[in-house]
Amino acid sequence: MSQTKISVRILNREYQFACDEDERSSLLSAADHLDTTMQEIKNNNSTMSPDKITLMAALNIAHELIKSQSKNQHYDVEVLSTVKKLNDKLEQVLAND
Repeated sequence: MSQTKISVRILNREYQFACDEDERSSLLSAADHLDTTMQEIKNNNSTMSPDKITLMAALNIAHELIKSQSKNQHYDVEVLSTVKKLNDKLEQVLAND
């Protein structure tokens, strides 16, 4: 894979990264999400240090990730259960033929 350089602005500071071309879009989206989260925290807590803003943003995003993973796991269980029920019905129909 070829590496490409990208530049992102997070909390009014410019950062440069190298990434694979196929990861460019998702990295830019992640940087935008991080910047938005940090800007919201800064706007709500104007005296908070940049380090604390960064930590709070990381905790908030990690919390979002864990909630999303838990929800996805729940959906996976539901889908597997539905597929099993459908498979059982299909086997019954085929057994009766």
